[in-house]
Amino acid sequence: MKLNQQQKDLIIGTLLGDGNLQTETKGRQWRYRALQKAESKDYLFHKYEILQSFCTSQPIFSEIFDERTQKTYQRWYFNTVVDDCFRHYGNLFYTFNPKTQQMVKDVPLNIELFLTPCAVAYWYMDDGALKWLGKSNAMRICTESFSEHGVIRLQKALKNLFNIETNLVRKTTHDVFVGYRLSINEKNSSKFREIIQPYLVECMKYKVSDGNKGHL
Repeated sequence: MKLNQQQKDLIIGTLLGDGNLQTETKGRQWRYRALQKAESKDYLFHKYEILQSFCTSQPIFSEIFDERTQKTYQRWYFNTVVDDCFRHYGNLFYTFNPKTQQMVKDVPLNIELFLTPCAVAYWYMDDGALKWLGKSNAMRICTESFSEHGVIRLQKALKNLFNIETNLVRKTTHDVFVGYRLSINEKNSSKFREIIQPYLVECMKYKVSDGNKGHL
């Protein structure tokens, strides 16, 4: 099977966000996995509908108890089948660490070749958020799971492809540095919204500023 353009954009955008690829063969074979909290069920099913031709079962509901927070979390997820078409994306995003025997995900060196407006929309819907609802149109993208160089590659891609200026913001948790987020200020928020708006899923529009310090 071959991926169509929307499927490619979804995979690229969500691998920059919450999506991931899984391998049990050190990168020779891959499958795609999507997981969302229960509140984002509609968005998860939207992803499933696009990739349904690569799936043999419908999304699954599950509950997981977190001993750290002593809370139970509800979520939906689905997996695709293992298919050769995912190997390209596995090679782009993942490298094998022989010390930990694990795959490490980072932003591809040539991300500009794949970052279409639709892919940016999926990326933002996965990991974007308003900064100050009611006070600002600024937005942010949670990129702290990537290396500093990876985040800078994304920053340069947004500038080179769409003339979107962003700032790198240090993210700390309990005074411990975690990584860098991308911040989209007031000046650039309108342009960014225009790029992604045609591809937004209805249930995720609350993440995007409306130009009047509210959300779509």
